[in-house]
Amino acid sequence: MEKNIFIGENFADKTIEEDISGNSYEGCSFKTCDLSGLERVEDAVFKECNFTSARLNGVSFKKCAFLNCKFKYATFFGTMFEDCKMTGSSFEGSDCELLEIKGGDWSYCDLRYLSFYKQDFSGIRFAECDLSGTEFRKCILRDCDFHGAIMDGANFEESDIRGCDINGSDLRVVGFKKTKIDLQQCVLLAEQLTGGIFDPE
Repeated sequence: MEKNIFIGENFADKTIEEDISGNSYEGCSFKTCDLSGLERVEDAVFKECNFTSARLNGVSFKKCAFLNCKFKYATFFGTMFEDCKMTGSSFEGSDCELLEIKGGDWSYCDLRYLSFYKQDFSGIRFAECDLSGTEFRKCILRDCDFHGAIMDGANFEESDIRGCDINGSDLRVVGFKKTKIDLQQCVLLAEQLTGGIFDPE
């Protein structure tokens, strides 16, 4: 697949409909850009790009990389990220409730105050993410990596987090109403809440 490399280009306010699969973008602006006509993008790389208020509705991104990108106020109606690397990206003020995520690495992302409902996030890496106030309601989060994530005010109501790594996070400030947890997580939560140490003997 032929690859085009763009550095510092300004695509603000433009409508992008041509296939950009395999392309590489660094330090580019996609502010208020409309990418909703792309349908599918594969193996593209975006590094430190700005997608503020961009429209990514209905686009399926597969095996793409969005490294330290900004998605402030971007819209994701029917958007999918499949096996993408999103490391360090920020989604401040975005509407992600209808965003579909399948696999991938979302470590170090800013996902504060986002809301997800009835999504399957199994096996996704959220290590060191800022999940302050983030809502995961009735979601499947089996075997996810939340190691070291900031979870102040996060809510996992009626979600399934069994098999997740939740070490290194303050669980005392997390909502676990009707959440499915495993024995190891139960012990970790009890130790944090009581300040004690579980001793099976």
